[in-house]
Amino acid sequence: MSRTSFIIMMSAIAVLAFAGMWIAWRGRTRRGASAAAPSTAPLSGEVLANFPRASYVSTTPEGAPLERVAVPGLRYKGFAEVTVRRDGVSIAVTGEAAVLIPRAQLRGTGTASGRVGKAVERDGLSLLQWQLSGAGDRAPQPVESSFRFTDPAEQQRFADAVSAVLAPSAAHTPTQTTTQEDA
Repeated sequence: MSRTSFIIMMSAIAVLAFAGMWIAWRGRTRRGASAAAPSTAPLSGEVLANFPRASYVSTTPEGAPLERVAVPGLRYKGFAEVTVRRDGVSIAVTGEAAVLIPRAQLRGTGTASGRVGKAVERDGLSLLQWQLSGAGDRAPQPVESSFRFTDPAEQQRFADAVSAVLAPSAAHTPTQTTTQEDA
């Protein structure tokens, strides 16, 4: 095989691989967009905690830590401003539209060791457990958004703030810890 033939063959393989990844991501994005996105109604409650530079990792279906959900505004990993208010949580990932999650869709918090895109020490990631409302004939989907805070005190402050939002409502599930071994 000549050098030119080898280069053409390897280039064709690379183009096919990139085309396959692009088609798969487009399908995931389409499925994520068809799931009803979080509310766009502004949150105006009292600010319980603000984290101006939390590292947003990913949003995954509950119990499937290696399967990303491509919800508009939460598709890509990056730094985010996370604000916990009395009436919900807002997540503004750099370069994306802010996602507003009302209290009715919040389910609790937890911790994990790894998610798609990040593996850290035991309980090093904070999880925000919430529910995508169903679109059309789709049932609501429980999901977990994961964040990496700079220190454990911020992680605890996040969990406490979300618990304070859920405290008046006994209908929500309690805060729980999910580890990679559980998932």
